[in-house]
Amino acid sequence: MRLCVSALKNDLRVNLLCALSGGLVVFLLFCGGCATLPATRPLAELQQQQAVVLFREAMVRQQECACCLDAQVRLSLKSVLQNGTISGFVQAKAPAFLKFTGLNPLGQPMMILVADGTFFRYVAVPEGKGYDGLVTAAAFKKYAPQGFDPAHGFYWLAGRLAPEKLRIFSAAQDQEGQGLWLELAYATESLGGKALRRHVLFDPARQVIRRHLVADPDGRIMVDVHYDDYVQVPEGGSGNCRLPGLIKIHANHNGALMELTLADWLPDASFSAEDFRVDLPLGFQLVPVE
Repeated sequence: MRLCVSALKNDLRVNLLCALSGGLVVFLLFCGGCATLPATRPLAELQQQQAVVLFREAMVRQQECACCLDAQVRLSLKSVLQNGTISGFVQAKAPAFLKFTGLNPLGQPMMILVADGTFFRYVAVPEGKGYDGLVTAAAFKKYAPQGFDPAHGFYWLAGRLAPEKLRIFSAAQDQEGQGLWLELAYATESLGGKALRRHVLFDPARQVIRRHLVADPDGRIMVDVHYDDYVQVPEGGSGNCRLPGLIKIHANHNGALMELTLADWLPDASFSAEDFRVDLPLGFQLVPVE
C-alpha cells in the first residue's frame, strides 16, 4: 500500500500505473515471463466437432448469467521495480463498467478507479487530484498491452468471453489433461488488419474457462490469464455461472506478475451506469490525461 502511494507522488505516469494496478482493467497491465503457446494433443475430427459444440453451448448458457458482480479483492504485484499488495473492493457491470476502491489499513479510500470501456477516471485521495482520459490515451495504452479490449473489461474479470460472434479454428486436448484448448477469434477483432488469435483452455466438466491467451498474428503471446478457485455466486445458482476466486495475469511487456484474489461476493449484485460515476470532492484538482 505505502509503496504504491509513494509512487503516486512521483509523476503522472507512475500515478496511472498504480491506479490501473488497482482496478480491473488493471489486470492486463502487468506481466511475468514469456508465455508460449500451449502443448496439446490432437483430437479426431469427430471429437473436434463435439468439443466445439460443447464449448459453444457453454458460452451461450453463460449469457444468461448475472451481468454484475461486487466483491472484496486483494491485489498483489511482484516485479523488478516494485512489490506490494493492496486490498479493497471491486464492482463491475457488463460489458465494460469497472470500479475499484483501494483502502488503507484503516479502511479509508486511498484510490478510486472507474472505467466504462471508453473513459476512465482515477482519483488519488492523498494528492487531492483526479485524472480523466480516454482508454485510447497514450498514457493508458502505455501500460495496457495489445490484446486487451477495455470494452470487454467485465468478461475478463468474470472468466468469460464477451457474447460476440466467435470464429473457432481448432480444438485439441490439453497435454496435461486439464481440458480442451480451442483456438478462436472474435469475428470483428484484428491488429493491424490481421486477426488476433485467442487460445482458451475450457474445462468441460466444470463448464469454465481455466486459461485465456491472446496471440498476435505472428503467434506471439500478448496476454496470458489463468483462472482458478471458481465458486458459485450466489450459492445454489447455475453451475455454469461460477466466478473465479483467483486470477493470475501475465503479459509480455514489462516483466511483472499480478494476482487478484476475490472473495465475499455480494449475491444478486445489480448496478446502473450511474454507479460507476465518481464526482471529485470539493477542492480536488482535475487533471486531463492525453
